[in-house]
Amino acid sequence: VVVQAAIESVSPFERGSELESRLVEMKAALRNKGVAVTRKRAKLLEVLLASDRHPSASEIHEGVCAAYPGTSLATIYNTIEILKETGQVLEIEFSASSNRYDGRIPVSHPHLVCLQCEKVEDMDYAASQPHDPLDRVSQTTGYEIVRLRTDYYGTCPECQEASQMLLGERGRL
Repeated sequence: VVVQAAIESVSPFERGSELESRLVEMKAALRNKGVAVTRKRAKLLEVLLASDRHPSASEIHEGVCAAYPGTSLATIYNTIEILKETGQVLEIEFSASSNRYDGRIPVSHPHLVCLQCEKVEDMDYAASQPHDPLDRVSQTTGYEIVRLRTDYYGTCPECQEASQMLLGERGRL
């Protein structure tokens, strides 16, 4: 128990930082669901929070296995599912490949998703003004709206530029 407490108190993030606060919050959410915060689960949280790329379950698995070889993919998916249920992780869905996960900003906010390279970026939360539609829908339907999900799918500037370059090269052939 003492060793486990010592492990849990060590954070790879700067003390007092937003990421460290998120790590503490996520661990508390797991404990509140009756789930032990094992070394593997703590590493999963760290991998999820350390990435600004919105990693897939496979990418999270690779990060955890780097420290704890033999960690099952089931452990990753089960822990992510609990984090989703507790509102600690947002899932960004992809139809053709594995979903991605956002643990840094657990409240609903829009993402920009590139359909070519599958890059996922957070869109400016304030710029999206998510509360206006929530209030309008609530007032007109009588529903108590608890969340709104909006993601924008398209082609990022880098992929657009690469496509233009490819088209330009074809024209010279």
